[in-house]
Amino acid sequence: MPSSNKASTLAEQVAVKQLLDDEYVSIFHPEKMGNSLDIAFGGCTIATGVSAAYQSVGPQYHAYSISGNYLGPATHDRPIYAKVTKLRDTRTFATRFVEMSQKKDDGTRRKCAVMIADFQIQERASLLEYTTPPTRKYTSVNGPAVETAPTRDEMNAILVKEGKVTPKQVKDQDIAFALMKRFFITKEVPEGIFSQNLHGFAKNATTTQDHIPFVKKTSGYWARSHETLENEGDQIAGLIWWMDAGLSLLPLAHNHMYIEDAIACSSLDFSLRLFANKIDLSQWLFKEIMTIHGGEGRTYSEARTWDTKGKMVACMTQQSILRPNAASKAKAAL
Repeated sequence: MPSSNKASTLAEQVAVKQLLDDEYVSIFHPEKMGNSLDIAFGGCTIATGVSAAYQSVGPQYHAYSISGNYLGPATHDRPIYAKVTKLRDTRTFATRFVEMSQKKDDGTRRKCAVMIADFQIQERASLLEYTTPPTRKYTSVNGPAVETAPTRDEMNAILVKEGKVTPKQVKDQDIAFALMKRFFITKEVPEGIFSQNLHGFAKNATTTQDHIPFVKKTSGYWARSHETLENEGDQIAGLIWWMDAGLSLLPLAHNHMYIEDAIACSSLDFSLRLFANKIDLSQWLFKEIMTIHGGEGRTYSEARTWDTKGKMVACMTQQSILRPNAASKAKAAL
């Protein structure tokens, strides 16, 4: 293991080394992000699994579907192991089952997540080609280029100046999402809720979407990695890391609530679907997120991602646990 167990780049965060024919281990430890609990960000766990799966297939295969379940939170004081089982290898498809775990202090393993990753070779042609746009018009998506959009720091400074949020709330957001800032450059779209309420940290802030139904509310922002990732495995591992961010917290942040209003809020499962064989995280990507359903102590939310040409390149859906605390009795008007 490196002398410092904290990754300085996204490439380092998703990097793995091979231990056995079917087992890999993360080179750097997972880290915290967004959650108030002392646990690692789940995106670190599943990114490790994706990196391991990619190392077990040939370069002619491209991931098109990666789905799985979180079995328990990972801790941020030790690496993640990924065991890969080959389920299918044909001239067209490859399928891998990946188990992610951590070593306990007594040397036994505790499983953190499982996933199935499906790969396909490049098809010669497509019978139909089409895509869907974001659900609403965003200034930098439908109008000026992304370079004109404000950074998160610039957007937050505007909100503080207008008296809509406090400097302390901005500082709390910066601390909670410091890992995102370490790996990605982000640009905000003023129309999104996250851009107006600091991802929920300013939960009482008035937003321009307060008048519309809960399931019609959206957030969105642009992002690109600080550095160029060297291979497709790193790109898709980095993508799933980014796509996982914020989905479990989304229903709270879109409903003037946050972590303190729940006793449990974390992802239960995930399904990443890829619509492009070549995705470059060093180029701007736009992500729109929304919640679709809530009930039975769970929420169901989705993130969609487009490139600068307007092509949807990926989407991720998740169910998350969301248990109210004793003081939280308010429900969204669906």
